[in-house]
Amino acid sequence: MSFYIKISNLVKKNMAKVIAPFKIVGTLDDLVFYIDQEKENRVKTKGKTGVSSEEFKRNPIFNKVKNHSKEFGRCTKKAQSFRFVAHHFNNRAKDGSFAGRSNRLMLDVMNEDETSVHGERTVEIGMQTNDAKEYFIGFEGNKLRTLKKVLNAKWHWNEETSEFSIDKFLPKKNIDWPKEAEFLHIAIARANWNYIDNNFSTEYSEELIFEKEEEESNLVIKTNIPKGNHLQLTFLFIGFSLQYRKKLKELKRINNTVSIIWSK
Repeated sequence: MSFYIKISNLVKKNMAKVIAPFKIVGTLDDLVFYIDQEKENRVKTKGKTGVSSEEFKRNPIFNKVKNHSKEFGRCTKKAQSFRFVAHHFNNRAKDGSFAGRSNRLMLDVMNEDETSVHGERTVEIGMQTNDAKEYFIGFEGNKLRTLKKVLNAKWHWNEETSEFSIDKFLPKKNIDWPKEAEFLHIAIARANWNYIDNNFSTEYSEELIFEKEEEESNLVIKTNIPKGNHLQLTFLFIGFSLQYRKKLKELKRINNTVSIIWSK
């Protein structure tokens, strides 16, 4: 369990308030997390009525909680950088859990850091393992419309040519279309994410557009290879639109899909 915890000077004496992205109820070593009558999430030590700010600072019982908080803080900052790597796609295809799942992904990577003591572990060291790089494959921007649900076809990715392809692609058969959709949009992006300095270089392909009743064809999408040799990621975007007057109007992002299909 990882979270932020903050001790505030409250009206009620010796009460510690928990500030976290979710409610925490239960025990952790000698700590008891609970919800008070005012629906506030608080923490106290076993057998005591509450925890003062001073006690939280000096009592070693709270070290585990403080270490969790430090590591979670590092992961959320790293997740913010990660979410911008393919912002053009992520902004068009995501659900409400996107940010939280990005944080969880960074925590999983950080847990690969087995050399640092608890509280000092980092994503950067965790990324040095091969397993950590594999965690990115299959990460979805929109969990409600995963790639497996939307695309029913065997696809190919060529790392050397930076080319995505589907043989004998038939839009009506190979795609799960939203009811109101009339057009299909497919594109890829290849990025180099410098997770150490929190910057990136991303190359986007041309966006191919298909009508629902379009005939079978060989789909090929190619993009440039970004500069850099850090974490290489390839994103596949599948979106939908309808005809509105003389323009195509993209459906809400909850209908669309973006998935990481390759990392190195």
